[in-house]
Amino acid sequence: MTPRLALAALLAAAPAAAAQQPAPERLIQVTGVGVDRTPPDTATLAFWLRGEGATPDEATRALQAKQRAVNEGVAGLLGPTARPTAGNVTVIEARGAECQDRGYNAQPRLSQGACTVTGYLATLQAEVRTNAVDRAGTAAGLMARLGASDARLQGFTLSDPAAATARATAAAVADARARAEALARGAGVRLGPVVTLRDGNYVSPDIVVGANRMAAPPPPPPPSAPAPVQIEAKPRPVETRATVTVAFAILP
Repeated sequence: MTPRLALAALLAAAPAAAAQQPAPERLIQVTGVGVDRTPPDTATLAFWLRGEGATPDEATRALQAKQRAVNEGVAGLLGPTARPTAGNVTVIEARGAECQDRGYNAQPRLSQGACTVTGYLATLQAEVRTNAVDRAGTAAGLMARLGASDARLQGFTLSDPAAATARATAAAVADARARAEALARGAGVRLGPVVTLRDGNYVSPDIVVGANRMAAPPPPPPPSAPAPVQIEAKPRPVETRATVTVAFAILP
């Protein structure tokens, strides 16, 4: 076959080969965003306890007494299921101020002279999670009254963040469909079914799994103790976001 005939045959075959190629898929791809705002149902409090004594046993007994008082007070206000979890227990030696003023800093020191051990400090850090959100601020004040050296309402979260995420995701898919329908109307085409659906990045709140539930209303404070000072806490709703990327077919 001559070069001219070969070129003619190639040109004749090109339209047939192009006809065999699948037509490009016609799609509308959009990103949808959904937001769920849910009032928090779990509060987290943290507190620190401190016991002092001439011996390690005296310091730890003082710490134990404060721990018992705070635990009982918390259970009385928030309910019996709101039991503190404790950790980071330390018992350290204490020396006089003159020992600190002589430039020893963190260097090893002999327990004599200005650096003689004068007593011991026992400390403990604890945390409480409760669904009595409306009494969380009051609980922080009560902890301080009962011996906590530092009591804080750390924040609010959701006991079931998965449900909030599901609602946010459903809203994101609905938002994606609304955006795609608006694009289809503007382009004068008909929107078809979903071709692909991909979960995007979303920002979720701090999660607390298995939040404590109150089994019964809290008992009143003992008659001999004054009622705790009421501190009203009004947390903002927990915001859960979801993002999805959806491709819709364009109908012929």
